[in-house]
Amino acid sequence: MWLVLCDAHDAAAAWAGQQLRARGLQPLEILSADQLALSDFQEHRLEGRRGWTLRLRTEAGLQIDGAGLQGVLNRLYTVPIGHWRQAPEADQAYVQQELVAFFLSWLFALPCPVINRPTPQGLCGAWRMESEWAWLARQAGLPVAAYRQTSRDRLDEARGARRLVPQGAAVDSVLVMAGRTFGPALPPALAEACVRLAGLSGTLLLGIDFVRTAPQAWSFAGASPTPDLRLGGAPLITALLGALTRHREAA
Repeated sequence: MWLVLCDAHDAAAAWAGQQLRARGLQPLEILSADQLALSDFQEHRLEGRRGWTLRLRTEAGLQIDGAGLQGVLNRLYTVPIGHWRQAPEADQAYVQQELVAFFLSWLFALPCPVINRPTPQGLCGAWRMESEWAWLARQAGLPVAAYRQTSRDRLDEARGARRLVPQGAAVDSVLVMAGRTFGPALPPALAEACVRLAGLSGTLLLGIDFVRTAPQAWSFAGASPTPDLRLGGAPLITALLGALTRHREAA
């Protein structure tokens, strides 16, 4: 069994799951974070050198045994706790922390291919502040506009403000997967720098945003471990298919 794990409204993940099924990746289940959080049964054990176990049963009756999973496309970024909304806020915060830790542990422990594995900074790869991405992008050799932020500045990133995107500017997105770029054609040097950024960030599947300062001038504008997969089209599906069946082919 293969899994696509995502938010309930993640249209890009649903598209990717449907495309993978059409390519013969069966059985494949698309499971939302809500379905996982509301599972009837969840068991994950770490047994030292003897290994680990994972067993889940969803409300719909789907049985998942971690040992039988062949691959996972992971786009989870949170664990919903709507069913705890009547509890005190302090209890809700505690429950969410525990559930995130639980999900992080079993997702990281899976022996099958996982795109993207969780990190302490996020369930589907590290979520970074815009300033952190700007620093990493410079290390990778990407063109980055001057970025300045002081302790006196308002932290507007939580409200969606992006210092690297001029007001009204259009954003082009590129995907990086397994050492290749997908989406708009890039100059070779820029494509190589995108691949380096994915490597430096430890993210197998990464979306990278650019703004055009001129027809042939690209400037880094941000990055995300949950890009719009549809931008990669059929070539990206081919790459995903190869990554998700690598374990089976090696067996």
